[in-house]
Amino acid sequence: MKVGLIGVGRAGGAVVDTVAATAAESRVDPVVASVAVDTDRDDLGSLSAVPAEHRHLIGQVDVGGHGTDGDQDLAVEIAADAQAELRSAVDAVPVSQTDAVLIAAGLAGGTGGAIAPCIAELLRDVVSQPLYGVGVLPSDAEEEAGEHAARAMRSLRALREVTADVLLADLDRWRGTDAAVETAYDSLDADLADALWALAAASETAGNGPTPERTLDASEIVNTLRGDGVATIARAKNELPIPEDQQGGGLVEAVRGLFTDTTPDVDDVTATRLVTTTVREALHSKAFVAGGTGGASRAALVVDAPAPFLIREGIQEATGIVEDETGAVAVRAGDRPRPDADHLGVTLLLSGLTALPRIDDLEQRTREYLENRDVDHDTDLSVE
Repeated sequence: MKVGLIGVGRAGGAVVDTVAATAAESRVDPVVASVAVDTDRDDLGSLSAVPAEHRHLIGQVDVGGHGTDGDQDLAVEIAADAQAELRSAVDAVPVSQTDAVLIAAGLAGGTGGAIAPCIAELLRDVVSQPLYGVGVLPSDAEEEAGEHAARAMRSLRALREVTADVLLADLDRWRGTDAAVETAYDSLDADLADALWALAAASETAGNGPTPERTLDASEIVNTLRGDGVATIARAKNELPIPEDQQGGGLVEAVRGLFTDTTPDVDDVTATRLVTTTVREALHSKAFVAGGTGGASRAALVVDAPAPFLIREGIQEATGIVEDETGAVAVRAGDRPRPDADHLGVTLLLSGLTALPRIDDLEQRTREYLENRDVDHDTDLSVE
């Protein structure tokens, strides 16, 4: 699945930069172009994989390159004045070469939360490819958590109106109970980028690489993301078992030794167990919004590993587990052989999530914040 990536604000730029770096380091690169838009010069300068010419600093007159400090109304004003620059940013994505465009942002951010919907609205008028939001929910440990919740819910509503679906990730799922909020971002970026890359790469092959038995192609991903409710994505990986006669050496050497024979002896029961264990871990991984594994209307999964581990029975059993645990009526599945991999990975996409306790909690926190502050909170983030 060929994708264009647009990261908005600090969190969105970091996610896109990490996806672009992952793709560039892989033999399979589904990323057609990556772009970052921000009001903070330092955050843009910290990026490495997004090309310098695709990094767009806006609002210099208003904030001097120092960001909006969470002020979404100011960010909307900046977007209104920076239409030419925003058009230049989206023009850097050759949409005719893509199957979809992903717009990533931290939903509680001033720049990302406010300007991501503006960019999506700008793109929606000129492209036929589906647009998807990738939104990071704030942590309850943030200072002024009520204000963060209110900004996130405002942004989520705006982004849902102008995209086909919004894939959510929750910062609190990475933070844990004691860790500081800032320390959670790096692991969130890495895990979320790994999952996004693996999903986009599901239908891509490297040169003369082995052919999947069942490809999860771009049209199936698009049909899974059909625009009702919100969506979420997760990935889990487990090391491949080391044969007894090769134990004692390094894992990579053992795996490579296992596959020097064109017909390696892989036990079907072991392979199936590895697939089903990994899909269960994906279902309960940190990438999901809390409470998000139930009530999905559709799902898609892809299993990647050396070909002998991609047995049909294991993937069928994994599909059944997803159906049972999520209630999804349509579960699409595919495999992607990776001859040099030393692990088996499962990437899981759930869509049509209409009942999320985490969203309910944030909505409640928002109501309490607005009532206590007696604030009339305008939910419109569109550019006039």
